[in-house]
Amino acid sequence: MEDIAREKAQRAPSRAGSGAARAAPARAPAARRAPAPVEEADDAGDAVADPWSREARELESPRSPIDDPEVLLDDARSFLRELEGGDRIAFWGATLVVLSCFIPWKETAADGDFLGLISLGFISFLFAIATMVFVGLRARQVMTWVNPMLPWAAQMFCSVVTLVWSLVFLKLSSDTTLVPSPLGNSEMMNSSPSIGCFLGILGGVIAVLGGLMGLKRQQD
Repeated sequence: MEDIAREKAQRAPSRAGSGAARAAPARAPAARRAPAPVEEADDAGDAVADPWSREARELESPRSPIDDPEVLLDDARSFLRELEGGDRIAFWGATLVVLSCFIPWKETAADGDFLGLISLGFISFLFAIATMVFVGLRARQVMTWVNPMLPWAAQMFCSVVTLVWSLVFLKLSSDTTLVPSPLGNSEMMNSSPSIGCFLGILGGVIAVLGGLMGLKRQQD
């Protein structure tokens, strides 16, 4: 009996040890790590537009020709497309006068060539610019509060003065007195009109004809 009791006593601790050994590998589930905080400050900073960027300036204020030259070019293209008939002819005639002032209008034996801008041709330049301005005012209907005939009269006056003064300049710049040429042994006129003067006369004629065509169209 004593032997049986001893064997039972030995088996009981061994079973308890084996149960503890089996329970030992089972571990408690590891605690989950908290998610890393999202850096909202950086994202918010990236989302805010730079106040000095071009996009931010366009959102804050409308585009103007001073800030963006493309606006000025678009306005010029749309203005040229709006011109019709006599207005277009008068405008390009005045433009020809303006461009002609950047080339010689007179040639002298003593001083050489004179551009239209640095001679009496500057008067034709000013009246040609005024013709273009009045054409633009009428085409864009800026002066709606005045009689429509007043812009027409101002345009015709400027065109006629441009043409007449170009003819006067042609007469004043013609001096047929023969003087020795600075090059060689030949002689040349003391003063003679250059190609710019003739282009100015042509532009003045075109501007006057365009004004008359536009006036006749308005009366019809």
